[in-house]
Amino acid sequence: MLLAEKKDDEDDKKKKQKSKQKSSDNQKSPQKQHDTKKQQDSWERQNRQKSRDNDSKQQLQKQGSGQSGNNRLNEKQRERIYEQGRQEGLEKGRQKGFDKGRDTGFQEGFDKGKQKGFRKGYDVGHDRARKRQQWSSWDRNEWRRYNNTRRNIWVTPVSYRPAYAGYPAWARNSNWGYSRPWGGGWYQSSSNPYWSWWGGQALSWGVNALTTALIVNNAMNNAIRQSRPTLAVPNSNWQLYYGTVQPVDDTLVTFVVNNGMNNFQMQADCDDGLLNGEVPTTYAEAELINAACQITYGSI
Repeated sequence: MLLAEKKDDEDDKKKKQKSKQKSSDNQKSPQKQHDTKKQQDSWERQNRQKSRDNDSKQQLQKQGSGQSGNNRLNEKQRERIYEQGRQEGLEKGRQKGFDKGRDTGFQEGFDKGKQKGFRKGYDVGHDRARKRQQWSSWDRNEWRRYNNTRRNIWVTPVSYRPAYAGYPAWARNSNWGYSRPWGGGWYQSSSNPYWSWWGGQALSWGVNALTTALIVNNAMNNAIRQSRPTLAVPNSNWQLYYGTVQPVDDTLVTFVVNNGMNNFQMQADCDDGLLNGEVPTTYAEAELINAACQITYGSI
């Protein structure tokens, strides 16, 4: 009996414990349900996030494949842009190099020309000044020696057929002195010219004056009035083709003259009174220089 009662007591205890356990479980079930739902929501969010990630990856892959095509197109464009830039760069570089070379060459040429011109002008001026001083210091005996030893400048005749109708318009005009295209007017023909050699040579020739501008101008006017192609050079038997005078630089003149035998093309320096670069050796040559210079540069 005692054993049976003891067993019953134990069964009652177990039932009570189970009842308590069940009651406890029933009390905890809302919290548990809440936790379970929360866990499910978390799983759903994770699944949705994974789904979005997968969609993003697929979209990026699609964009990547499309972008690759765009990159290939951009590469072609870059090639065209590069080629265009290269051509423009070549043109600009070539033009820049040409301009620089031209400017540099011009400047170098200008400097060399200026230096050469300066040196030449200096040498010519220095030599002329030296000769002027020398000529002005010579006496009649030194000039006579010069006249007897100077080279002959009348050695190369030219073929020239005078024709008054072929003269330029100014040389057929009664106002020829004002019709000269180059002007003139600075040369002063006088009986006593300012040429440095004149004093000594005049003594050696036994003369004291040259023909004045008035006489030369009248001879020119008479030749034009009579339509003659020449005028007589004073104190000589020479004929000057006045329509052939051509100014050179500011003080030189070329012309054709007949010395009684042949026609010659000569050059006169009106500033220093030189014929073909040399002091005249005869009075006739001095008169030829004076006449040509008066017609070319003389005042009226």
